[in-house]
Amino acid sequence: MPKTIREFLKLFGPLALGILVVSTWFIYNRNQSHLEVAGSRQKTLVGIVATTVERGMVRHAHDASFLARLVARHLEEDPSYVHIEEAFSDFARSRSDYFVIRYIDNSGDEQVRVDKSYAGPVISPRDKLQHKGGRYYFQETMRAGKNDVYISRFDLNIEHDQIEEPLRPTLRFGSPVFDSDGKRMGIVVINYEGSMLLDQLSMHANKADGSVMLCNGEGYWMLGPSKEDEWGHMLGDDDGPSMAKRYPAAWRVIQANDKTQLTNEYGLFTSATVNIIPGVILIGDSPPNIPDTKRWKIVTLVAPDLLVVPWKDLYITLVSLCLFFLALGCWYLADNRVHQAEVEAWLRENEERTMAISDSSQDAIIMIDAKGLITHWNPAAKRLFGYSEDEALGRDAHELLAPEMYRERVVKGLWKFSKDGSGHVVGKVLELEGVRKDGSIVPVELAISSFQFKGEWYAVGALRDATARKQAELELKRSEETSRALLNAPTESAMLIQPGGTIVAINEVGAFRLGGNVEEITGKNIFDLVEPELANTRRGHIRQVLQTGEGVTFEDMRRGRRMLINAYPVKNPDGSVDKVALFARDVTEQRQAEAALLHSEQRFRDVSAAVGEYIWETDAQGVFKFLTEDVVAVLGYTAEELLGRDPEALLPSEDVEDYHRWYEDLAARHGSFSNVEVRNVTKDGTVIWLQVNGVPYFGEDEEFLGYRGAAMNITDRKQAEVALKENERKLRALAESAYDAIITVDDQGLITFWNDSAEMMFGYTEEEALGQNVNTLILTPEDREGSEASMDTFARTGDGPAMDAIVETQGMRKDGSSFPMERSTSSFRLGGRWYAVATIRDITERKRTEAKLRELATTDSLTGLFNRRRFMELSEREFSRSSRYGRSLAMLMLDIDHFKNVNDTYGHDVGDQVLRSLSEIAIMALRKADILGRLGGEEFGVLLPETDLPAAQEVAERLRVSIERNVINTSAGPLNITVSIGVGIFNDATVNTQELLKRADIALYEAKQSGRNRVVVG
Repeated sequence: MPKTIREFLKLFGPLALGILVVSTWFIYNRNQSHLEVAGSRQKTLVGIVATTVERGMVRHAHDASFLARLVARHLEEDPSYVHIEEAFSDFARSRSDYFVIRYIDNSGDEQVRVDKSYAGPVISPRDKLQHKGGRYYFQETMRAGKNDVYISRFDLNIEHDQIEEPLRPTLRFGSPVFDSDGKRMGIVVINYEGSMLLDQLSMHANKADGSVMLCNGEGYWMLGPSKEDEWGHMLGDDDGPSMAKRYPAAWRVIQANDKTQLTNEYGLFTSATVNIIPGVILIGDSPPNIPDTKRWKIVTLVAPDLLVVPWKDLYITLVSLCLFFLALGCWYLADNRVHQAEVEAWLRENEERTMAISDSSQDAIIMIDAKGLITHWNPAAKRLFGYSEDEALGRDAHELLAPEMYRERVVKGLWKFSKDGSGHVVGKVLELEGVRKDGSIVPVELAISSFQFKGEWYAVGALRDATARKQAELELKRSEETSRALLNAPTESAMLIQPGGTIVAINEVGAFRLGGNVEEITGKNIFDLVEPELANTRRGHIRQVLQTGEGVTFEDMRRGRRMLINAYPVKNPDGSVDKVALFARDVTEQRQAEAALLHSEQRFRDVSAAVGEYIWETDAQGVFKFLTEDVVAVLGYTAEELLGRDPEALLPSEDVEDYHRWYEDLAARHGSFSNVEVRNVTKDGTVIWLQVNGVPYFGEDEEFLGYRGAAMNITDRKQAEVALKENERKLRALAESAYDAIITVDDQGLITFWNDSAEMMFGYTEEEALGQNVNTLILTPEDREGSEASMDTFARTGDGPAMDAIVETQGMRKDGSSFPMERSTSSFRLGGRWYAVATIRDITERKRTEAKLRELATTDSLTGLFNRRRFMELSEREFSRSSRYGRSLAMLMLDIDHFKNVNDTYGHDVGDQVLRSLSEIAIMALRKADILGRLGGEEFGVLLPETDLPAAQEVAERLRVSIERNVINTSAGPLNITVSIGVGIFNDATVNTQELLKRADIALYEAKQSGRNRVVVG
């Protein structure tokens, strides 16, 4: 073994080192090229995006300037605002990206306002106009000069002092209005849909390798990695998510440069600066001169895993496999060399025994000297090549046995062999071709060894006729290729199993159905992968194949799917079954379709008889040649009475001419028809209405033979339709004057009535709504399933969960937005069918008021924190969770030290300011999961979920230090306060929340008694 290891290291070491060096250099080089290409693409992308944003800003600024000049001209011609309202409306129709256009006079009052709605521009009535004099964009625009445009900050739209929900990113472009004498008359303000700008950037992001982000000068995201990261500076969270906090090192570089690109542990950052940004006055088209730290940044981030070549892991795996197989080869070669020396010694000592073995061997054994002359030729060699021993001895072995093409290489090898007994073929097993005495070529398997005897080198070769093996290998290869092709060809399951159930081979479809991939499933037992009952059934069928040697076909059920399985035996040459091939096809839909077809045929016959329908057939001239007996119940004539008659004989005389024209056109083009309504005269002279359907039929030579179809009596329905139309006219007059939306649907859920209030509420016109499914049109996806499930019961009985009840649910408008609505539904029956009428009211304002009332009931009005009642409710909930799951829980109580002195010295208004400031400091110092509430006066409570004693002490100390170090600015000047904090910890002995609060209260008392401004654990 030590010799083999030394030989192995000499062979493997240099080769492995060379492969590692070359592989490392190659992957490094490719990664650098990949990074350069990615960087170039990102630079191009941010440049395009920045240019797009700047051009958009300039275009919107031009629109504002244009409208300002337009307003000035209209005011000089006509002091009224009618022409301005019309001009704004026309402009809004051509610019869908503006949702508000306003003219505001010098006092800050809106004089003209046009809002975008789903129905088009809407002019606000005078009583809805607002005062905007206190808004920053009004004040900034009033400072602008003639033809200048002020671009507001990019923020969230605010209406009636509230951030609009859902969030509406807004840019405002304001331009002052001057008359011909240069006198300022007010401003024009355009509200631009900021979401369109963000959507445009998102479209670029979809085409990019990484994410595209838009940041303001402080690093806050307006388009961020996720919706939760956006507008952190607008939503009351000064410490909200931003690029400056998440990627501080990258942000410092990006903020300091107009364009930059850098790589760090987060990936590849590429940025460009937008020269025209909100918050400035744009003079002409010139970019404003503002600090770089205020400009917007377009930033792309490509993740680290996208900066390396995608095949890196595969490449490393291949190199590892290469080294592994190289090691195997080197070990084999080293071991062979060591054994070769041992064999040579053994041969010298056992020559006589070898000769005996040679003579009895079934393999040809030939020995040659250093010149290539044959010195030994056993009987098997004679049988293989046809030469006797006398004919072979002393002759050159290679000239005698080797094909002509190999002889030149043999001569070169013999020279080396004569020197040291080595050669390229010595010590190896080779597959070669030999030449027989009769000149035929025979494939042989040759194993050669060498030995030295009396100073000369000899070679011994063992040759085996490989003809049969080659043929067997060829047949095996063909069989394997055929089997694999058959295995992978089906689109259904295919597998090869052993008699015991072990899977030898399986295709991807079969592996997927068994719950894995090909590699995972191969080698497992199929009976372990299916249900026990199913395994027993299949085991019986496979046993039948093994016993009979014949294929079987059977069906079974698995996981609700019906499978058609064909099992075929795979036999050995001796006829015994070695394996079983299984092919499984999912026939669930096929069997269902077959059953449905049979059911459909019977149902058609039953329905045809039940609904007063009869089947008919005419010849090419249009004469009846077949009718079902049901015709007598409809027309009063028997089938025999109508055979041979033309259908026009049943028509009223005034309808015959129209029928002739219609039928001639139909028959000329051999067209089909459906739901054709005609009048017929029955045998007793009564005129009835029929609904007729028909299709042409043809002979084998495509000759037109006539029509086949069905006719149904719809007289009752036609009469009901007349009554329904009359009632509908009355209902429409009533419904059109209603404030609430009124909608009528039939028993299929299709809308049959839609009043004006419904159009205003949902955004669909009557033409768009009629005939549509009410569940799909106005219900949210969450409510559709339940509503659709109850339609079957309603169609049969006119009843359902929503009938005769007032239900609150969510409605969905045409623009996709949802809103709360109150729905009252009742049903009525007309013409044999059930209809439902729903009265719907938009309760958005009511819900908003309810939410406000809930907030007032749970919030402390001074600090905005939870009040004592709400704090205790949340504490009880967390206490129950901690008790149930054995989790940690802590309670803090804090009290402002000497707060009475603050009230007595500075007054209660200053005391209120201190309480509000302390609340803000505590919110910043605590985690988002922590529950903070005001318990009364200057006492506050904090519940810390999932927090043990050390962590609770740390939180309490951090809170105490934060309050101590923060200076509180009040109307009486800056003040410093301190707090005392008591800590209560939940344990097995804690009975309820009140006990935990009492424990913290006692600790608070100890903190005050021991000197204040400290934390004490109870």
